[in-house]
Amino acid sequence: MSKSNRTESVCISTGWRVTEIPQPDTSPATALPWLPATVPGHVHIDLVRAGVIGDPFYRMMERSAGWVDEADWVYEIEFPVDDPTGHRVLRFNGLDTVADITLNGEPLGHADNMLVEHEFPVDGLLRKGPNALNVTIHSALRVGRRRREQWVADGNDTLTPDWFLWGPRSFVRKAQYMYGWDWGPEPVSCGIWKSVELVTAPVARLLDWRHAVEFLSDGAAHVDFEFFVERAPESADQPLTLAARLENGAETSADVPPGEGRVRVALSLDIADAERWRPNGAGPRKLHELDLALTAGEELVDARKEVIGLRAIELIREPDADGKGESFKFRVNGEDLFIRGANWIPADSFASRLETPEGGARIAALVERAAAAGINMLRVWGGGLYESDAFYNACDRLGILVWQDFPYACAYYPDTDEYADAARDEAVKAVRRLRNHPSLAIWCGNNENSMMHHYRWGGENTPARYLGEPIYNEVLPQVLSQEDPARPYWPSSPFGGDPNSEEFGDRHDWDVWHMKGDWVHYVEDHSRFVSEFGFASSCGLAAWNSCLEPSDRSPRSAAVRWHDKTRKGYDTYLGYVALHFPEPQTLEDLVYYSQCNQALALSCGVEHWRRSKGHCWGTIFWQFNDCWPVQSWSVVDAAGEPKAAWYAAKRFYAPVLLSLVRDGDIVRAHVTNDTGEPVKGKVTLRLESFKGEYLERSDAVAYVKPNSSAEVDALNIVPAEGREDEVYVYARFRPDGGAAPIETFHLLAEPKDLRMAAPCVSVDVRQTAGDGSFEVTVSAKRFAPFVWLRLTGETAGTPGGDWSDNYFHLRAGKSKTVTLRRSGDVQTVADVLARLAIRTL
Repeated sequence: MSKSNRTESVCISTGWRVTEIPQPDTSPATALPWLPATVPGHVHIDLVRAGVIGDPFYRMMERSAGWVDEADWVYEIEFPVDDPTGHRVLRFNGLDTVADITLNGEPLGHADNMLVEHEFPVDGLLRKGPNALNVTIHSALRVGRRRREQWVADGNDTLTPDWFLWGPRSFVRKAQYMYGWDWGPEPVSCGIWKSVELVTAPVARLLDWRHAVEFLSDGAAHVDFEFFVERAPESADQPLTLAARLENGAETSADVPPGEGRVRVALSLDIADAERWRPNGAGPRKLHELDLALTAGEELVDARKEVIGLRAIELIREPDADGKGESFKFRVNGEDLFIRGANWIPADSFASRLETPEGGARIAALVERAAAAGINMLRVWGGGLYESDAFYNACDRLGILVWQDFPYACAYYPDTDEYADAARDEAVKAVRRLRNHPSLAIWCGNNENSMMHHYRWGGENTPARYLGEPIYNEVLPQVLSQEDPARPYWPSSPFGGDPNSEEFGDRHDWDVWHMKGDWVHYVEDHSRFVSEFGFASSCGLAAWNSCLEPSDRSPRSAAVRWHDKTRKGYDTYLGYVALHFPEPQTLEDLVYYSQCNQALALSCGVEHWRRSKGHCWGTIFWQFNDCWPVQSWSVVDAAGEPKAAWYAAKRFYAPVLLSLVRDGDIVRAHVTNDTGEPVKGKVTLRLESFKGEYLERSDAVAYVKPNSSAEVDALNIVPAEGREDEVYVYARFRPDGGAAPIETFHLLAEPKDLRMAAPCVSVDVRQTAGDGSFEVTVSAKRFAPFVWLRLTGETAGTPGGDWSDNYFHLRAGKSKTVTLRRSGDVQTVADVLARLAIRTL
């Protein structure tokens, strides 16, 4: 057998041309000429590169690009083939969205789903020499409108057209956030958003696989594998062998059954001393490397490297003893796990930019930010995507569990005949792609669709039946029972008889943001698992610098307001901040005050629910990241810069949490212990003035059982009466055994009302050996709240420094040392001192 019998994949990457097919009633004048040779992506990116449109992220240019989404677009390329014989498929890893493909002028196929891959056999269609590939992509807006009209004409259950609940997006399987959301812009776009490959498999190729783990009493594990192989038509009966080998030397093999198309191969392995995969913060984790080799005799036909993580995960729903409620908690490797989570959205409005090596590094860096904040679960929200390989690989490596929504969100969906078949096909492809990741913890049918129908979000415009329900309650469970039966499934988030009950299932607490209007009300929520809640804030200055002109740099400029999509009304949004902080006068004020407010908001909610551990078993705040420069609920903005709330998350998601809550004239201290060992130590409470005077104090010894929470001390604050605006409560927990002490603060007046003299902050900067980072020691003569450290001169690619801690409180006469990571333009102590700015309230 010659080398040509090895399965190979060649990427068809550069040299694409894109051309508009104008629509007489919507397109601007005449068709554009073809654009210069390019790597395919989203059409907006190609048009920006060619100078046809401005960057939709810049200022308010989003408004001028609407015509792009009403046009059809053609992508063309010629690629060479030396030998057109043999079995080949053309694989589109991502087409956005409704596309017709021709090869050498002959129809090749039709694609109708952005979210999964598409393959087309090309046997007999290839030519020796240049081959012409043509991809015509139709306007998702126009296609969606036509399909909605046809749905009604066919006599189906329906409702009055509604842009959000029953718009064009409901009828096209495309990432829903691309139609606009309350944190994202509306370039619907289209394009070839992932790689295109010509796959040659003369004999056979490995397709997908799955495995099941049984843990044995002696610490070993038994793993059953099922691998799926596709034979070339002319090799249906050729003897083939599949071998699997772990890095520890364990190996097994089996013959591949004869037959055309997809065939199954079963293998099993025993692993002695099976090291487990564990979530972030729950101990070390192991990924076992797996080498696969498909051979014909002595010749290698196909090969692959994979990883597996040995772990067990369950979703526990047990009735309360009094019958009033039911638990909702994750049990991993036999241990109940409090979920310290965040919601994840696609990291770019144009997801094709995330499929490049730079995009993959960007994704990995964001997941590393999540791990550094103590997060142990990211929820891949249903208005986005099945995420990139870079995302799931990073979650596997870092111990971040994944709650994976199927991509349906906040809408009704057609669910009969071809729509149900398409949903099934999509789910099969997605599940087969993702099911082997140890990080994948749960599948969820959709985001908020159940509560949308239950609470009649459309008012009178609510359909008689829950459109889409057969997909979530029949199609998806059927697919999972066949393709991934051991993993938990949850039909909707939230879900239940009353979908947003505090007593059952998960809950989305948007009552605070949308109705009560102040984050202090989080303590009134007694949910079992809170999978969405959040408060909005401004992005950082680097993100603003990427999208504003100098004339835009004020809190109420038109461009700044445009980059607020919260739909609350801009005055309402700023009013939420003004409840606690001064009114912003500058763009820097807007960043500082709104981010501090968000940090307090998330801290209030998470600390409350973690104090309720045992009743509540998880918080997944909204949201971790952004897709463009915007004022939103994210804790890391589009420039990759952490907000104040990210630094707060490092504190409120620490495995051992010290928190304070006021109860009249008493401030109570709680320690929450997420570890598997008891914690014991000394608790110190102080009622302290901004000058450093003690008004009241208490000391106690705390002992908190593993995986539990307890009140450990209390402090009477009556001596603060009349002086609430110049004192605060300070708490410290010093664990036995030499672990670092944990500190927290509780202000007794609103930040905007504090009576403070200048804190007289000073700073000392030293460069460390090794990686050359900087130790920045900040000292204060008087109390310095919300200390914000930044390097001035932020640009779109250079945020204000990568700090180990920030936006912290500093007591009178005390110092705090934080680390600043060295970056390309900050190499020396002099560089730091030249650009360092320190702000306090």
